[in-house]
Amino acid sequence: MIKSRISQIVLSAILVTCSFILVKHAAIERLDFLLYDYFLNLLENRISDELVVVAIDDSSLQAMGRWPWSRKVHAKMLDRLTELKARVVGFDVLFSEAETTDPLADRIFADAIARSDVTVLAVAPTNPLPGKHIGEVLPLPILAESAAALGHVDFEIDSDGLCRSFYLYAGMDDARWPTFTLAMANVAGDSIPLSRDNKTVNRESVSWLRSGRYLIPYDAGQGGIETISAYQLLHDDEAADKVAGRYVLVGSTATGLGDVISTPVSQNHQRMPGVQLNAHVLSGLLGGNLLKEMNQDTHLYLTLLITGLVTFLLSSTRFPVSVVLFLVAVIGIPVGAGLTLSVTQVWFAPAASMVPLLIGIPLWGVWLHRHEKSVNRQLSVRMHDQATHHAVTGLPNQYALEEYLRKLTASDAEQANITALIIIHVKWLNSTGSIIGRSASNQLLQMIARLLRDVVRSDDIVSHLGGDDFGVLVQGLNDIESADVVAQNLLGIMQQPIAFEEALMFLAPCIGMSIWPDESEDGEALLRDAKIAVFRARMQGAESVCRYSPQIAKEVEQGSQLERALIFALERNEFEVYYQPQVITKTGRIFGVEALLRWHNPELGLVYPSAFIPVAEHTGLIRTIGLWVLRTACQQVQQWNSQGLGPIQLAVNLSPLQFSDKNLVDEVRRCLVDSGLEPDYLELEITESAVMQNLAEATNAMRLLKEQGVKLAIDDFGTGYSSLSNLQHFPLDRIKIDQSFTREFQQNENVKEITLMIIEMAKRLKLKVIAEGVETEAQADHLQQYGCDGLQGYYYSHPVPASELTVILDGGDSKQQR
Repeated sequence: MIKSRISQIVLSAILVTCSFILVKHAAIERLDFLLYDYFLNLLENRISDELVVVAIDDSSLQAMGRWPWSRKVHAKMLDRLTELKARVVGFDVLFSEAETTDPLADRIFADAIARSDVTVLAVAPTNPLPGKHIGEVLPLPILAESAAALGHVDFEIDSDGLCRSFYLYAGMDDARWPTFTLAMANVAGDSIPLSRDNKTVNRESVSWLRSGRYLIPYDAGQGGIETISAYQLLHDDEAADKVAGRYVLVGSTATGLGDVISTPVSQNHQRMPGVQLNAHVLSGLLGGNLLKEMNQDTHLYLTLLITGLVTFLLSSTRFPVSVVLFLVAVIGIPVGAGLTLSVTQVWFAPAASMVPLLIGIPLWGVWLHRHEKSVNRQLSVRMHDQATHHAVTGLPNQYALEEYLRKLTASDAEQANITALIIIHVKWLNSTGSIIGRSASNQLLQMIARLLRDVVRSDDIVSHLGGDDFGVLVQGLNDIESADVVAQNLLGIMQQPIAFEEALMFLAPCIGMSIWPDESEDGEALLRDAKIAVFRARMQGAESVCRYSPQIAKEVEQGSQLERALIFALERNEFEVYYQPQVITKTGRIFGVEALLRWHNPELGLVYPSAFIPVAEHTGLIRTIGLWVLRTACQQVQQWNSQGLGPIQLAVNLSPLQFSDKNLVDEVRRCLVDSGLEPDYLELEITESAVMQNLAEATNAMRLLKEQGVKLAIDDFGTGYSSLSNLQHFPLDRIKIDQSFTREFQQNENVKEITLMIIEMAKRLKLKVIAEGVETEAQADHLQQYGCDGLQGYYYSHPVPASELTVILDGGDSKQQR
């Protein structure tokens, strides 16, 4: 979980850095231009009906003569506009040079300008020649003095050659000239509430300055500008009447005459004449719908915030939710920019936040997918290893041995060699193991495993069949006598004391052996017969080798001391239920107990479940024993709860035989009714193997149990063969992490990763998680950090009788309560 959170933060930091770098990148700017142009064409901007363009067009040139016209013609046009009471007249024509053909023409035009008193003339920067500074083109002084105002006609051309913006003010060394259209609005007396920022922008030289940048709200319709020709103005009274009381822009639209500029609304590669461009600007001024780019600092902060937030959210979700969120983000960011432009008339350039997401998130997804596949492979390997190897010794277990024995075929027998399976049982677990503790017992098991590997041949197979039983498969023997020699040698080696913790430990081994193909017909029979032989050796009570024979099998089958003891164990009250506390991870408070069976037999002593439970299952006695455990534990927990020592939840293991019993549901119901224990205080633990034997029946049994109100848990999760995908189909409440994971996750990174995945998977399935085998404070702290809900193990308490646990629950033993 911590590792995943760090990777999310790193990914967010990387993509935020990319956004920071890309904010001013040319390619990103080009993408922003495309997005802006798209949304601009969607806006319903309309040219104001307060303005009209008087166009010096091709028809006017044909009718009135070639360009340039005499200033007398311009004076005549202006007088006509004055006569028609135009509100303001703007000449988008540069009158910077005196007319040479008629010296009086300039004076006549100046007088007309003076009579009009509402005429605005254009100012423009010069295009600098190489090695020279930019200049300023002003009207003739005689004309400028008569004009009501001057305004600049300088427009911003973006890197892609399109004109999208203008500046409110510009000029040489001082941005003193208002834009041409703003000057017209000022002359008309209109109040235009626009912000003129203090920032000045140089254009190709330090001498031409600009301030107050705005985006032009183009009318994408291209047909909204009302236009009359210069010829119509002078000769068509009906057309000329259109100028009364309106803003009049006079400028050239004739082919090859005057400036033409590419714009975002230009169609079929047609460029827009300068007078029409000014008409769009004037319409925006009059309508109050000029557009503006977001402040650079605000844009940067918002870009980084969006990138970081979206990245963190996407990296925190899983497929398919992450895919949906990704699509929403990459579509929503530009759409949001378009909506912001439409509503607030402010443009937020979204590309710098989009591109890192478009590139980085899919790459992250690919990496995450490959990482998860790797972890899943490790989990599969781990699960297979758990299924085929003993958790403590690392030796192949009985399942692996059975797989190997299935490979024995008749062709192997034709080679005239024999195979011997030797099972070694050590008795120390029944006595010394209970004294030295679980950890030391595991060390002894590991020492035995190393000892056996060291003394057998390299091609012999050493296995740990569970508990205190080890197997050695020896192949390629010449005769039975050779097998006897091998078995006797192993017995002699195992009888030697083992040095352990400055003391000598005696193993008291019993050995059973079966031979194939002489006595056992196949691999399955070989294992069965070896178990019968070792059982006989154990019953004899001597450290000896017992080789299987039909007579031995008959004797074991007829009268097993252990089976007889089990039959009468309940009647003789030899069983006792021990309880191991289960605690809440965060607080250490006991919330439940697990019922664990112990058998105190007068002859065998303290018999652990690993020794008698398989026999009980084999004989069917497990049903009776399991029902007794369930009834006894329910009564005891109800007693604790009624005494105010609770609430305590009870966890009881169900054997595979119990779980498949059709009477199980009725028996559970009777136990609850007889004891008075509420159903939700009972949790039944089911092994993975019991569930996987028959999925359909297992699912139905769990459903019936859940209808009774009891809780269900998968016991020792990770040690069986169940598929993770199957868990979602079972009505479970809790997953119990096997102690082998708890023991190794601090030293083994792979085990840690698998443990985290199990916890995360359980959380997704809304299941509680409890870890067993917690033996140290460090293990408890790490499991709490990983999100494990409950803990159980020697660190909190060994399994204890009910009387001792009563003291613990009553607060009499604070150490065990932590």
